[in-house]
Order: sequence, then C-alpha cells, then structure tokens
Amino acid sequence: MKARTVPLFVIEEHHEAYFIWNYGYFNGFISPFGNTLLHVDSHDDMVIARLNSSIDELQDDLNKIYTYGYQKFGIASFIIPAIYRGIINNYTFLCKYDAYSGKKTDHYIASHRSEGKFFKSGEINPLLRMQLESDNNECGQYQFYSYQEIGLASQFTTSQPLILDIDLDYFSCDNSLSSAETKIEITAEAYHEFKNNKYHPLRIMPAAALSVSQDADRYYLYYNEWQEEQDLKKVPFATIDKRIDRFIDFLKNNSLRPGLIDICRSRLSGYTPIDQWQYIEGKLIDGLGQLYNLNISHISQFDKSYGASEEKV
Repeated sequence: MKARTVPLFVIEEHHEAYFIWNYGYFNGFISPFGNTLLHVDSHDDMVIARLNSSIDELQDDLNKIYTYGYQKFGIASFIIPAIYRGIINNYTFLCKYDAYSGKKTDHYIASHRSEGKFFKSGEINPLLRMQLESDNNECGQYQFYSYQEIGLASQFTTSQPLILDIDLDYFSCDNSLSSAETKIEITAEAYHEFKNNKYHPLRIMPAAALSVSQDADRYYLYYNEWQEEQDLKKVPFATIDKRIDRFIDFLKNNSLRPGLIDICRSRLSGYTPIDQWQYIEGKLIDGLGQLYNLNISHISQFDKSYGASEEKV
C-alpha cells in the first residue's frame, strides 16, 4: 500500500487543523474545494460558534488564517467554518460502535446575513433546498455537504481527496479534563468585582461555570463546567493497542489513501490522558507507517513562518 509519500501533521489542539487543511491545499496535498473528511475522534467537533470577525475576510492568506485560528476558534468549532468555506463537502464521523453505519444525509451550512461570523446548519429537505437556491434566499451564503456516522466494521470509500483527521482521545479519553489547567490569575479589582456583584456578567451566563478564589495576595478565576467522572472513558494500554490495531485494519481493508493526515494530541486541553498520549501517538504513527510513507511535521514548525506576524484579525 506504500505508493507515495503522505504528509502527516502533528498538532497540539484540534482547531489547529483548520490552518493545516488550508496549508494542505496550498501545497497540493488536497483540493481547495470538495474534500472528504474522515473525523476520528471521541467528539464530533461540530460546534457552531459566533466568530468575532468574518472568516470570509481571510481569503487565501495563510498568515491571517494561522493567526485567526488561535484567536477565534475553540477546539470544537473549526469544522463548520471549513465546510462553509468549501474545503470539506463530505463529513464522516468514525465512532466507536463497530457495527454502526448511519445513513448518509444531505446537510447545509448558511452564514447569517452572509457575514461569515455565525452559521446555521441542519438537514436538507426539498423545500429548504429550493429556498436556499432561490433569488430570495434569506439564510445568506451557504454550502451543502453530506454527513454520516460509521463504525470500524463499515465499508468506507470516497472518490474525493481524503483528509484523515485523528484525535488521540479516540483511543482513550478523559472527559473530566483532570489534567487541564482551568484557572487564570486576575487582578484584585477583578476578583472583588466578581465576588461582590451577584449579577456580574460572568455569573449570569447559561452555565455557572466560573468562580474565583484568593490565595494570600493572589487572585484566580476558575472555569469549571460539568465534566464526566474522572477516568470514566480512560482505558488500559491493552485496550488502546486493540483499538489502534482495529483502526489500522479499517484503513487497510478499505484501501484508504489520504492526501493529508493530521493527528491531534489533545493533551493540553486534557481530553487525552496525560500519562497515555505519548504511547498512543507512537503506536498510532507506527501503525500508519506500515501503510503509508509518512512525511511528519509538527505544528510548531510553522511558528517562524506564520506565527511571527503582528497583524491582528
């Protein structure tokens, strides 16, 4: 199966994939439009977020795209904009239920008022398709895409360039985020303002996820939304081995030849257990190396070329 070199990009957190995909089509690894995304993750990462500035203004400027990803995206809100921009038009989520093979359905993403900041998404029906394609479209600029969820026992193929998008937490996950740092030091003034104002804007958000504390003469803001019980989805190394082996078999049995692979560590956010990420990454890359000639890069290698720009977006 080792026919040609496949670029593999190791990223720290998943929103960095948006830059990698843009970099990928700039360098001819994938197409600028109409790629298939095979999303291998414990989460579908299809969060719709409101962006502070329009993604349309980035055009094809890699320096702006690099900076924008860190300033505007959360770690689960990068795929919707990629679909909206046309990079992806087929989304397949590889879940852990082996025998599951969901129906492929047609969906849409539309930009509210064509501003490129906030998006609507949903399944397409004939009436909605007609409305979107009409001259009186009130939903704004839009893209169609296909959506499917499959398991490792499914048959999977695509005639398009394939992006293989892997999060290490697929193989063992810690949704309690026990290894993530969830506090930031604040000023005494900010501490007392939060402490004494029962209607502080950060108190009356939909989820009561923020609190403050004092340690001597230092003050901290904590983020603590609902999380799962620690280690609920974390698995032993023997299970990790089996999951990786079955995943590599899935790629081999379906003769998948990605144009680009990205591997997200998710260790800093805490979703991949901090004591397992290195083992998972090493074994996974070894397995992929049995199928493909890999040219491996790390996201930090782009800092000098794209991260030094002072331009704000």
